[in-house]
Amino acid sequence: MSRGFVSRRVFVACAILMVAASCHRQPRAHILFIGNSLTLINDGLDKQLRSMAPATETECVASGGRTLEQHYADGQATAAIRHGEWDYVVLQEQSQTPIFNRTNFYATARKLDQAIRQAGAKTILLMTWERPDSSQRGVTTTNLAAVFTALGADLKVKVAPAGLAFARSLRARPDLALCTQDGHPTRAGTYLAACVVYGTIFERSPVGLACSDKSVSGETCAHLQRMAAESLGY
Repeated sequence: MSRGFVSRRVFVACAILMVAASCHRQPRAHILFIGNSLTLINDGLDKQLRSMAPATETECVASGGRTLEQHYADGQATAAIRHGEWDYVVLQEQSQTPIFNRTNFYATARKLDQAIRQAGAKTILLMTWERPDSSQRGVTTTNLAAVFTALGADLKVKVAPAGLAFARSLRARPDLALCTQDGHPTRAGTYLAACVVYGTIFERSPVGLACSDKSVSGETCAHLQRMAAESLGY
């Protein structure tokens, strides 16, 4: 075998390996989460996302019951937005505010989006899910989806449709609890929301990701990945 032929084979092999490495390259981003206990619970939505995309860096500004208006008023969130060099900022509103006080939700989201844009980042609106204890008062999947979709279109930002994924999963597997009566996600619910955020930000399907939460079975993880992907149109 000639030396030139060997060199060509080595070159082709290296090229194939480089393409394969590129295809499997971990997504990378610097992401800030702003929200309340729906983001904080189960070790944090930010941590769950980070386990799905290890090259990603995340931080969180959140406390129980907090609304976006309260975050904006106390200045901590806007300070974090200005000084973090973020790629994305995920906004999670208090679960009932988009329905009970839509005007306030829209106004505060616009202010935060303006701060996010000025900082050179992009806004992601996290669509929350139907609360079993308040669905009779209008906090339903349909109403939440309408409010978040309209705001996303108005601001020209992406909406992470976690609420739609929750509803899809509950139709397919009503035995799998995704949240408690007051809307707090179970570990499976947090995993599903993280899959939706992953797909929204990185524009790739979460199907096939390693199951990052060992308290959720592999079969359940695979199901939740599919529900997130289908809700995102993958």
